[in-house]
This record gives sequence, structure tokens and C-alpha cells, in this order.
Amino acid sequence: MHYLSLRELGSLIKSAIQSTLTDEYWVTAEIAQINCHYNSGHCYIELVEKRDDSVTAQMRATIWARDYRKITAAFLDLTGQELRTGMKVLVLARVTYHEVYGLSLNIKDIDPRYTLGEMALRKKQILEQLTREGIIDRNRKIILPPVMQNFAVISSLTAAGYRDFLSRLNNNPYGYRFSHKLFQAYVQGEKAEESIVGALRECMKFRDRFDAIVIIRGGGSTIDLHCFDSYLLAKEIALSPLPVLTGIGHEKDETVADRVANMRLITPTAVAEFLISRAKLFEDNIDTLKHRFITRTHELIHREKLTLKGFSENLSRHSRHYLQAVSSILSRSMYALQTHALSATRNPSLKLTTYEGRLKNAGDSLLKTNYQRLREFAQILKIHPKHMLLMQSRILENHETKIHLLNPLNVLKRGYSLTLLKGKVLKDVNLVTKADIIDTRLHNGIITSTVEDISKEKNSEQAEENYLFTGDRRA
Repeated sequence: MHYLSLRELGSLIKSAIQSTLTDEYWVTAEIAQINCHYNSGHCYIELVEKRDDSVTAQMRATIWARDYRKITAAFLDLTGQELRTGMKVLVLARVTYHEVYGLSLNIKDIDPRYTLGEMALRKKQILEQLTREGIIDRNRKIILPPVMQNFAVISSLTAAGYRDFLSRLNNNPYGYRFSHKLFQAYVQGEKAEESIVGALRECMKFRDRFDAIVIIRGGGSTIDLHCFDSYLLAKEIALSPLPVLTGIGHEKDETVADRVANMRLITPTAVAEFLISRAKLFEDNIDTLKHRFITRTHELIHREKLTLKGFSENLSRHSRHYLQAVSSILSRSMYALQTHALSATRNPSLKLTTYEGRLKNAGDSLLKTNYQRLREFAQILKIHPKHMLLMQSRILENHETKIHLLNPLNVLKRGYSLTLLKGKVLKDVNLVTKADIIDTRLHNGIITSTVEDISKEKNSEQAEENYLFTGDRRA
């Protein structure tokens, strides 16, 4: 039987690959893992291809030191970022096989334009998804307050953009005072997306304190902005109940976060300028309204003065006419009064006699009526006190009878007794134990006993039956 050693089989595979796959191929893949040896300068990469988040292909790749320096320099120059995990790349590679290390790709070049194109495609897909969900313009529809003086800031504490933002805000030429709270987050790198989303959610816990949320960072490359092209971050911004302002620091490209935010400003300084200018516009509007109010007030006062002057002149004229009319009426009234007075004094004696008779008759009738009422009231005063005393006496007798019946001594005389334990009335058999000394109080003395046996009733109904059948009257 003919056989091959493992090394011979490996050599055969290597020879077949070298003779068949002689060319270099442009291959698209995603970087799953990257490891650069600083001593040797070589870079080892794990490339994968995914479909629906499942790996459908995987292969190792190597960039030798002499090619790595040239490739990374060109990639960094165009994209502004180094190769990293999760990045989709287009590589020029040759298929190689080693008897010990197996199959791998030897990368000769990487086209950075493909990576930029993949990012643009991903951004387009995210915007389309947000549009389908109907939330892409939700935050933009929030009406900004006239003045925003209290806001949450999402940024890195050490970012230059954050320092520029605060410097411009605090040193504004109008002396406006602004209050902010910093929610720290990474604004670039692999942890940026998760960090910013977490900061946004933390802001929501204090949303009643803020007028708006500001997301800022310094300048950077296009790829540095990839975290702001995140669907999760864009959705958080779109659904925020507070207006979101962005100052990411990139003039050319609009990120997905910029698109869904309420207001996109170019730089952190531009955000500060916007807040200051909005406060200044509000103050200018107040000044304008103040000026209009003063002008309108002066015009109104002047017009009312003219109106008042006209009223005063009319009042003076009408007063003169009125006094003249009243004077004429008084003259006629005085004449008529004199005429009636003379007429009334012609037959005074006849009228006085008539009035005297009417007055006498009315007095007699009133005295007779009141005299009868006084007699009836006197009779009532004689009878009523005796009746009241009799009624109260009977009530007192009833109370005395009740009190006598309720006297504890009388209750004891009827055959009842009180059982005392340590000077207190015993109401529950569970409070007594054997050998306890108890006192039984009768109507004519006290019996002291020692408890030898205790019989407990199962329930209150049984106790009541025993009481009824035995005729036991002990308390």
C-alpha cells in the first residue's frame, strides 16, 4: 500500500496552490481580530464574512512588516483612522499555504475607499430604517425654548471641544449665566456608541432639570465619527423628550446623529454661539417689546388726555345747562308749594277733629286687645311652674330607681359573685393557673380559695349552654 507522510501531503497541497492560485485577488471581508507585533513589525489578522450575524467564512491573513508600514500609512492618511476590529475592508491578497501554519492570505494592499463606501452604505440603511419607523424627524419637531440656560452636556471631560464650549459659554460678552451638568462618555473608539447611549439614558433621569441636551466632541477624521452613525444612538436621540443639539466638529459630513437631532451645529463653539445668540435674541425681543410698550403707553396717555379734556369741556357745558334747568324747576315747585299751603290752611279745624276721633278709637281697641292677652299670660304663669316641678320630680325618681338597681351590692344580693385575682376582676379562665389564690366577693363577705383544677370550655356557645343548664351565677 502506497502512503504519504503528513509533510509530503502538505508539500503537495502547497505545490497545488502555488501552481493553481498564482494571482493576487481583491477580497472583501470584516476584520474579526487584529494583532500587531511591535518587535517584528508583522500584523496578523483574522478575516471573516458574515450573513445575518452568522460567520459564513473565516481565514487567517498576514501583513509582513515591509508592507504593513506602507499600507497603514496610506489607510490612515485617507480615512484618518488605523485598522481596527469590526471594520469592513477590501484587501489585495495572495493565497499561501505552510506545512505547519496551514492556509492563509498574504495581504499586499488595502483599499481605504471601500471602507468609506461601506460606512456610507450603512448610514443610508440606518436612515431608511428610521424613516420607515416614522421617528427620523421626531426630535426636530420639538419646539426649542426661547432661552436655554440649563442643559445636559454629553462629552469627554478631557476633550478640547468641551473646553472650548465652556470657555465660549462662560465668557460671553453679554454676561449671560448658563448652567450645565456633564455626563461623561467616550466620543470615539469602539466603546463610544455604548457610552453615549448610556449617557443619554442617564440624562433622562434628570430631564425635568434641563432645557436641552448637547452632544459635543472635537474635530476628527470621517471614520472617527462612525459611532455617531449608529442606529441605536440615533433612535435614542430621535425619541428623546428633550431637544438634542449636536456639535460633533465635522463640517463636511452629516452623521446620522446630526440628521435626527433637533439642531446640528458644526463645532462645540458653534453650539455655544447658538445658545448665546438665542439668549441675545430673546433679550432683544424683550427690549423691543419694552420700547413698543413705552411708546404705546405714551400714545395712549396722550390720547386719553385729549379725550379727558373733551369730556371736561362737555361736562362744564352740560352742567351749566343742567343748573339752569334745575333752577327753573325749583322756581315752579316753590310757587306750587305756596299755592297748596294756602289751600291746606283754609279748613284745619275739620281735619283735626276727624284725626282726633280716629286716634281715640284706635287707642281703645289696642288697650282692650292687650289687656285680654295679659290676663291669659298671667293664668299660664300660675299653672306652668307647678307642672314643670312635678315632671322633673318624676324624672328624678326614675333615675334614683335605675341607680339603685345598678348598684353592685344589689347585683351580688341576687346571687351573683365577683372573682378577683391579685385584686383584679378575673374575666378569662386562661389567666389562672393551678395553685393561684383567688378571692370570691359575695354581698356579705369575701371567700379566699386556692385553684386546684381548671375546666376550659371549648367555645363561647358551649359556655353559654352550661351556664343556662347549670344555673351558675358566678362572674
